[in-house]
Amino acid sequence: MSMTRIFLFDLYGVLIKEHGSAQFERVARAVGEPSKNDKLRAAYESLRLDLDAGRVHELNYWNQVKLLAGLEYLDIQEVIAADYKGLYECDQDMVDYVLSLKSEGHRIGILSNVPEGLAKLVREHNSEWLDQLDAVTLSCDIGAAKPESQAFHIALEALGADPADVTFIDDRLRNIEAAREEGLHAIHFTGLAALKESLQK
Repeated sequence: MSMTRIFLFDLYGVLIKEHGSAQFERVARAVGEPSKNDKLRAAYESLRLDLDAGRVHELNYWNQVKLLAGLEYLDIQEVIAADYKGLYECDQDMVDYVLSLKSEGHRIGILSNVPEGLAKLVREHNSEWLDQLDAVTLSCDIGAAKPESQAFHIALEALGADPADVTFIDDRLRNIEAAREEGLHAIHFTGLAALKESLQK
């Protein structure tokens, strides 16, 4: 990559380790009503975009989850702790690679769906490398979340870049498709080796 390029990276599943099903399983254990796990998962997922975008406060989110899932009791602080546990641990190999791109003169931005409480933890544990990037756009700060078009527009504005000049990297296909609809180049992230190969083309 001899010419300077602009990259926009997702965090979860790319630069920060995603826990997959283990995240919800922690929440379900904290709730402690296994017979209602299906309803709990449905409520948890259906309201998540609004939580990520900061359109609903964490307390309101969990109260709505409690209502929709028909839970008898919910310790909100305990379930938030279970939900966010460890979700700020970076993939050091990926971080090192992104910082190497930065050192080569490329411009690097972040666009990630992160609720407010978790964003605080992410910043506390990852400020050393996040602060080296050109722009960090988190959904809870902007009132929009991927795959919503406004999220991409704000991230591009933060980078001072046109869509056609930006390569977006994310592990979720719906976000890749949304980015392409907004005019960005997009790479579906499946691992560091595959990413390096794609970027060399």
